[in-house]
Amino acid sequence: MRILAISILSLTVFFIGCKSREERIDSITPDNVTEKFYWSTFETETDTFYTAMYLPLNLDTVTKTYYAQLDIASYYTILYQRSLQSITAYNYLHFDSLADATKERPLFRINGVEVNIGKLKFGKRNVRGYKNYSEPILSNKNDLAEENCIGTVGANIFLNKRLIINFPDQTISVLDSSNSDLENCFSFVECKIIDSSSILVPIVVNGKTLYFMYDTGSSLFAMITSLSKWKEITTQKINDTINASNWGNSVTMLGSNSSKNIKIGVNSFNNFKVYYALDNNFDFQRMYCDGIIGNTLFLNNTICIDYKTKRFGIAK
Repeated sequence: MRILAISILSLTVFFIGCKSREERIDSITPDNVTEKFYWSTFETETDTFYTAMYLPLNLDTVTKTYYAQLDIASYYTILYQRSLQSITAYNYLHFDSLADATKERPLFRINGVEVNIGKLKFGKRNVRGYKNYSEPILSNKNDLAEENCIGTVGANIFLNKRLIINFPDQTISVLDSSNSDLENCFSFVECKIIDSSSILVPIVVNGKTLYFMYDTGSSLFAMITSLSKWKEITTQKINDTINASNWGNSVTMLGSNSSKNIKIGVNSFNNFKVYYALDNNFDFQRMYCDGIIGNTLFLNNTICIDYKTKRFGIAK
């Protein structure tokens, strides 16, 4: 009985002296640096699938909220011309053609426009866009984010900052500097950043370190890789087929359950699905990586991408 009493006392002191993970995250992500994000989903009889994450996006002084998909695998923040032109409040915008535009992907630029993600203000930016892309936004549509989407938010918005994505609470936070609370809250690993935007996260598989690009635009997938690595990581029994779209191009993805634990720093992941593209649509060698990891892998986590010091963190 005496030993039991000492144990209970010790535990009481421990819990009084330590903040919960949620409290520690809240302490470094106050409301003024935090904004809600919104999921696009579809449901089956047994599952809910998260297809994309959207942020509220306002340009200049336009007060009505529209949305943009978070896609940090892209360096640029991209706007959609047809969507913008259908919004009367944005008729003042001037679309300048870009010299590096191609016939297949004609581009424009809007100079000196203020970019705001909800209450988060990022100042005046030169923003790119795709000509004649997407669909007009209809005034009788409801407030679903995917039906009021005017573009994508790319990594250039967050350069030299710390981007925290809290998946359980559905928020992002943007910090300008680091602090001791941030260091204590997350377990960080050094990562690679290619072309100022692509986050390559070191993942240990079978004792070997591979680099996977983290792509917030790949919400449906925990992991995508080549056929050869897919065979090494999975049971090789295809139990899922997804017909997806990659910037308007149709891609058939074949999935199987993982057969290996993977590690990102001290964090282990198992029991997730791994996919490969049927027609080998992804040139991972050109992307300097071994595959892609998406939001599905982290739905129960809070993560931090430190663009300033090139680190990737998962909340302890």
